[in-house]
Amino acid sequence: MGEAKVLETTVDVINALGGPAKAAEITGRKYSAAWNWTKAEAFPANTYLSLKSALKERGKDAPDSLWRMGEAQ
Repeated sequence: MGEAKVLETTVDVINALGGPAKAAEITGRKYSAAWNWTKAEAFPANTYLSLKSALKERGKDAPDSLWRMGEAQ
């Protein structure tokens, strides 16, 4: 399998997952919370595992900085 496509913004991530409704479903949040992420520079840290896992299932990735975390060494 090829290298995962890296997404650079919260909008890119949400669109790759199928939109705010799908992002809300994946994270167990309300639609309004997921929609607000499209206007934010970063996601809440407690969405990291669920969103990164969903991206991986789709052959995509996003930098840890989108959760205000440093890149893994």
